[in-house]
Amino acid sequence: MSVEKQTHGLIDEFVKASAGLFEITGRYIEQFEQGFYGCVIAKPTKRMRAALAIDREILVVVSTFKDQQQRTIKFVAQEIQKSMGRLEASVAVVIHRDLKGNSKLRNWGRDRGLSILPVTEGESLDGSAALERALCIELYSHDPFDVTGPVSDDANFYGRRDEAIELARKLQKGQIRSCLGIRKVGKTSILNRMLRELQSSHDCTCIMVDCSRDDVWNLNSAELLSSIAASAELAVANGANYQKLVVSSKGILLSECRSKLEDTIQGIGRPFILVFDEVDYITPGSPTNPDWRKEFNIFWRNLRAVYQEIAREQRVFSVLVAGVSAHWFTVESIDEIENAALSFVPEEYLSPLPLRATIAMLRRLGKVAGLTFDEPSAEMMALAAGNMPYWARKCASYVNRQIQVPERPCDVSRERIQSMVSSFVKEEGAAIAEVALRHLFRVYPALLQATRSCHEGRAAEVSEREKRILRRYGVIEQNSDRLAGQMMQLAISAIREAETVVLESQPAQVKKLELGLNEWAEEIAAISKRRNVLEKKLREIVLNFLRFDSMNCGKLSDLHSRITSILPEKQRCQFVHMSADETMSKISWMDLVNLIAKEWKIFERLFGDKAQFVRNCDVINDRHDAHAKSADSADFALYRRSLAQIEDRLAKLQ
Repeated sequence: MSVEKQTHGLIDEFVKASAGLFEITGRYIEQFEQGFYGCVIAKPTKRMRAALAIDREILVVVSTFKDQQQRTIKFVAQEIQKSMGRLEASVAVVIHRDLKGNSKLRNWGRDRGLSILPVTEGESLDGSAALERALCIELYSHDPFDVTGPVSDDANFYGRRDEAIELARKLQKGQIRSCLGIRKVGKTSILNRMLRELQSSHDCTCIMVDCSRDDVWNLNSAELLSSIAASAELAVANGANYQKLVVSSKGILLSECRSKLEDTIQGIGRPFILVFDEVDYITPGSPTNPDWRKEFNIFWRNLRAVYQEIAREQRVFSVLVAGVSAHWFTVESIDEIENAALSFVPEEYLSPLPLRATIAMLRRLGKVAGLTFDEPSAEMMALAAGNMPYWARKCASYVNRQIQVPERPCDVSRERIQSMVSSFVKEEGAAIAEVALRHLFRVYPALLQATRSCHEGRAAEVSEREKRILRRYGVIEQNSDRLAGQMMQLAISAIREAETVVLESQPAQVKKLELGLNEWAEEIAAISKRRNVLEKKLREIVLNFLRFDSMNCGKLSDLHSRITSILPEKQRCQFVHMSADETMSKISWMDLVNLIAKEWKIFERLFGDKAQFVRNCDVINDRHDAHAKSADSADFALYRRSLAQIEDRLAKLQ
């Protein structure tokens, strides 16, 4: 039988099996790289659109080869691109005859940013039920809960859509707003969504100042004002309604910078919106530049003068400040000088999601994974995470990994996941919360003692103002003085247990800090948990950075070789048939560090000083638990410090 006849035969089998699942709107055969491929354009029914989480028609490719090659994925990508947006861009079905082809097709597709749903000829095409199960099982192997960065698309943005739209409207009217909150509560996500709303629905000029950029927090007040003015001029010249800050460090007088900014805003002719993200980097408590203790007041005094003058000219000038701590916008004076930012920026917090919104998010994402959470089970995960959206998704992701794909779709009850949620909180959740709380207490030290008092049942000693702030951060419950959720509770316990003084400079006679066996074991357990969470997170981030860079260079197919390039030639053969994701999960810690060092241009902005990063990684690699190595309190303190420094860097992406 000719290849064309075999291809048509497989297409006919799919068309017959897809009855009730898809409406066939087109079919054809195409030659590609000396091979024949059959193509079917399938329009999913409402039920399949929900199951596959797609909105457009989907490409079904038929390949009769008994040994699948990467050219099949090339052909799929080509046909999707040729459709000019008609076909779903990230999902495709491949029907084939290769008994070992499913994993190969999935892995090759993942390396190209495609979710390939492979269907092997045979039982999978016996009827609509068999085909639906084959497709959904492949889909359910994807984890829809796990996200590693800010989200603003409709598929992942939950619970704050109205807030983002309302914030955009307020900024069109010359208002000053703030968006303050603990790490991973969703500040950057709502900020990105708000910016998207401004660009699509409003006529304005928006300047984004990401204060976490090294070239931004290194500026002084005059240089920052000058950079804002220069960026506004560039946006006007290009006719753009959005412009990131273009740094200008020319040595000009502060008064000239202020006048230049005033003149620029007055000449724009439409609302001017200035957005500060990660504002903590340019406050007196800056973790990177202590000069901002002096520059903070100067900058905000002059920016306030510009704002007031623009208002008198009846022009629209709005400011949005996003960050973690509101402390430096609430103190009356700094170094005995009146605080110019006092009452200028309102103290507005982005609190955790309402319980109902968190439950709705988890249940909707669960359906995509083939897990139908009942309300009590979704509520249990939401409460354990304190209704923090990112934490709740991480909890659901852990549950998702514990439930086998072959038994889906299935109903999930509270009783079934109770032990899973408890395990997540102990194994991963507490460490995630600990990173967020440590950062909060570093930029807002006054809250540490208040949180500790609430945790110990001494809430009566805490002022009502501090309790109100803790509630708005989501650290304690809205209607009580208890910590919000198991993750918060265990995180505070871990912080208290880890409060050990680091003796960096001691007299010559240093008394060795010996630990008992039980104390040694407890310290090992605590730092091992943090190290494991850190390592997993670092692997995910490195893979995502490399994949994004490869896509930008148009060389996504080189991703795997970039990862294995740091391995000895003999060792690379072990990873030849693995995907980039699998390879990243298999390489050792030091190989991972070497990979980051080799690709340092990509990671420099994230990790800062290369030598310090490598030193911290060397300390972390000294695993005292591996062979029961001896270690005292100072060793553990040094280890925790290295962990904390890298955790803080990774927290920028959270």
